[in-house]
Amino acid sequence: MRPTVTLRDIARALDLSTSTVARALADNPQISEQTKARVRISAAEFGYVANSAARATRRGHSTLIGLIIPDVQNEFYGALAKGLAQCCEKAGYQLLLAITEDEPVSEEHHVRGLTEARAAGIVIVPSPQPSKETMALLARGSWVQLIRRIAGAEAPWFGIDEAAALRSATAHLLSLGHRRIGYVGGMLDLSTGASRLAGYQAAFAALGIPAPEHLIRTGPPRTHFGAEGFRDLWLLENRPTAIVTAGARLTAGVLEQIGQMAIKVPGDISVVGYGDAPWWSSNLTTIGLPVREVAISCGEYLLRHVTGKQVSDGTPALNYEAVHTPTLIVRASTKAIG
Repeated sequence: MRPTVTLRDIARALDLSTSTVARALADNPQISEQTKARVRISAAEFGYVANSAARATRRGHSTLIGLIIPDVQNEFYGALAKGLAQCCEKAGYQLLLAITEDEPVSEEHHVRGLTEARAAGIVIVPSPQPSKETMALLARGSWVQLIRRIAGAEAPWFGIDEAAALRSATAHLLSLGHRRIGYVGGMLDLSTGASRLAGYQAAFAALGIPAPEHLIRTGPPRTHFGAEGFRDLWLLENRPTAIVTAGARLTAGVLEQIGQMAIKVPGDISVVGYGDAPWWSSNLTTIGLPVREVAISCGEYLLRHVTGKQVSDGTPALNYEAVHTPTLIVRASTKAIG
């Protein structure tokens, strides 16, 4: 194993002081371009890697931005991560990804690790019930809530108008004459789960029609529950004529189950999905999500904040929120009831 190369090794080889080498690698304007070039070439030849921990100690924080999400298999979160990573790279920061599977213990572990690494900021899609320790750790630094939000948390939030999304999707099915509209959504202790169900119910309320509570299924926002929820609804004696899904992986599960049961869409049932994964059928009527817009606004806000620049026109950071509007994309998976 090769010994670790230090600034002192480079300084000795070039007959320079350690401080001069350090300033040259930091592109200090007081160091001549000729000296900077010599130092960079030597550092490359030695295979020198900067000590980020020491640099973080000097700065008070590292150039890491942590992104904590519940699920890496969800296309939605993958797209968010890509947008945030691009923001970070442009600003000279690096995005570090952590997965919780909505487990509070795992969530606390990741937040603690990022805090100990002196991450410049943390972007988190919170679990349903973060621990007190997690909240205390987050409060020590710069952090923002993404998509989901924690009730009462004093931190900026960037998300989607979930209620509007499901209200629009359900209203579309109602306009086609459907009344037995099934709903497969996430847990109600998630802010997104509660908002999406509220949107579904609001579409019925707008027409003065009671929402069919017996056709509502909520649970973990995972593929397996999407499949289970749909199968349960389809086996009812008075099965739904249409289904609206309220989550990307839930949509995947519903579509998977429809395929396994050889159900015709829209012949047997009309379907509205959530999100627009590239591998889904191009015929799927779905809720188009402004994923990139959410990621960019979140990333730019946090980076302006951690670099000490103005984050908004006089808006207090703790009260800041950005709500992005989804779009219903009507395709061939929905039709008027005959």
